[in-house]
Amino acid sequence: MSFFKFDEENASTGFELVAEGKYEAVIVNAEAGLTQAKKPKLSVDFEIRSDVPQNHQGAKVLYNTFTFEHEVSVRIVNSLLKACGFSNNHAFSSAEDMAKQLINKNLKITVKHEDYEKLVDGVKQKRTAAKAKYYDVSDVNPISQGGGITISDDDIPF
Repeated sequence: MSFFKFDEENASTGFELVAEGKYEAVIVNAEAGLTQAKKPKLSVDFEIRSDVPQNHQGAKVLYNTFTFEHEVSVRIVNSLLKACGFSNNHAFSSAEDMAKQLINKNLKITVKHEDYEKLVDGVKQKRTAAKAKYYDVSDVNPISQGGGITISDDDIPF
C-alpha cells in the first residue's frame, strides 16, 4: 500500500480568484493605520473557513480597508462589528483596540470582484481582486474550545 499516489488531473494550477458569493470566514489579521489624510483606518484580512463545507476553503480575502470619516463608512464598520457579535454601544478606545478585538471573529462575508490598475515595469495592468463587501452573522457555530487539561507536578518528567 502506498503513502501517496500522484494524480496529474488533481494538481493545483496556482492562484485562483475567490468566486463572488457568500462565505463563512474568520478574521485572521486586522491592523490599524492612517490614511493619506492622516485619519484612522483599519485593514482587515479574512480567511474562508476550512471547517465549513464550502468552496475556496482556506483562501484569503486580503486588504479590506475601513475608514471612519463619513456616514457610509461608519455604517459599513458597524455592519462588520454587528456581524462579529459585538454588543450595541460596545466602545473601542482606538483603531488599534478595534483591530485586536476583531482577530479570530467568525462571520459571513459576501465577496465581490473589484477591478483596479497596477503599475508593473512602468506599464499599467488591469487586475481583479476579491473583496469582502457585505457582512452578516455566521450561520455556523464557532469551533468549540474544549475544556482545559489539568496537569499536576506528578505528570511532568522533570
